Amino acid sequence: MRGIDQPLIIFNSRKPFNDRCADDMKYGDLTEKTLKARFGLFQVSERVDCYAFQKITIPAYGNMPKLNKEQVAAILFDQLRFEAGRFAFWGPYTGIIHRLFTHMQYCNGKDFYDVQMNQAYKKMIEGDNSSGSTINRIKRTLDTFSDWDSGLQTRHFANEINKSHLPKFDRFSDRINGLGISIHEINSTKITLESLNFDNNRYTAVLHFKGQDHFGLDTDDMTKTLFKYWKLFGIWFVIQRFEKLAYKPFFTNMEARITITGENHA
Repeated sequence: MRGIDQPLIIFNSRKPFNDRCADDMKYGDLTEKTLKARFGLFQVSERVDCYAFQKITIPAYGNMPKLNKEQVAAILFDQLRFEAGRFAFWGPYTGIIHRLFTHMQYCNGKDFYDVQMNQAYKKMIEGDNSSGSTINRIKRTLDTFSDWDSGLQTRHFANEINKSHLPKFDRFSDRINGLGISIHEINSTKITLESLNFDNNRYTAVLHFKGQDHFGLDTDDMTKTLFKYWKLFGIWFVIQRFEKLAYKPFFTNMEARITITGENHA
């Protein structure tokens, strides 16, 4: 048996990386009229009128002075970070969503990288011991592959990986630890077999997982009951899609390098 001479891409998701044409990557494309008539977003915040650019006071004191875009956004982003606490109140990852909203506020659509997000991604992949986990499906291929003279190819992994559930933050714990609201579905995934070495029929393989999600909301999101119910999503959608605010969504990138071992039985 022989391993591989160079890294082998064993999976690449159909949804492409860096897809700036996706609906959830649009910004500043909707008018006040559309946001109200189509999505029912009349007043998303009790702190500021996001359309008139004025603070809201109770009781009202006549016409409040006008605010500029940055002042309105500062109030709305502070409220977003507060509201996010309903989805991020337990565990070590609760700060990620706050960093994501701060990144959206100040970084003008730049890609987001975070060491703690990478750690969470790696732990989630390694912690999935189900038969349908991506790791176990890859191991099944390596355990049973027999045509070593011809060598491993991407197609040899396709059947097993297509039966697997790709890494995503959809566990029950992710509803409260901040990972579900921060990432949840991972839009694009690439898995590379970086090295494969044998000692008799025992193998050691190094896998590199690369994931990318979109930190933005699309129009379909705003039709979902969950998104309509929680104030956070209305504020987020207006900040991103209202033509006079237009804060840019961005790509969240994560990666993990994982070593697996096993025995080939072919």
